[in-house]
Amino acid sequence: MKNTALLLSTILVSLSLFSFSGKDKCLNSDDINCYIESHNPFAEGLLMDEEVRNLSLDQINLIEDEEEIKLGFDTTTYLPLGFNAYAGMDLDLNSIIVEELDEEIVLDFDPAKYLPLGFNAYEGMELNLNDIVVEEVEEEIDLGFEVMNYLPKGFNPFSK
Repeated sequence: MKNTALLLSTILVSLSLFSFSGKDKCLNSDDINCYIESHNPFAEGLLMDEEVRNLSLDQINLIEDEEEIKLGFDTTTYLPLGFNAYAGMDLDLNSIIVEELDEEIVLDFDPAKYLPLGFNAYEGMELNLNDIVVEEVEEEIDLGFEVMNYLPKGFNPFSK
């Protein structure tokens, strides 16, 4: 009896599910809004996202909230006449003076006792560009086939 009731209820549920036609109301429509509303539970969020993507710079209103600080007294009475807090704020990079401070290294001993007589640490420090030797290492690349078979006879890549 239990199996029969279970079988009968399964058949009724399946028949009721098959009875829904599931016709798409937007089948012949090219309207994206119709499709989004009928197929997506997040349609409102997607429409808002689409509006934001199509937003031009002219439609954006920038609101700068400048907070006014109230000190409880008038500051102009304490400043000179014609005071401008922004005067002289133009930055000229040429007027900047960079001072390098050489820190003196203090050792707890005399290093001259441990160096040879007449020692000069800066001797031979002149740089001659002709003394620099640049070695170029050419690495042979194996392409897995003979390149010369695909080039014309007498081909020279270095000729002008």
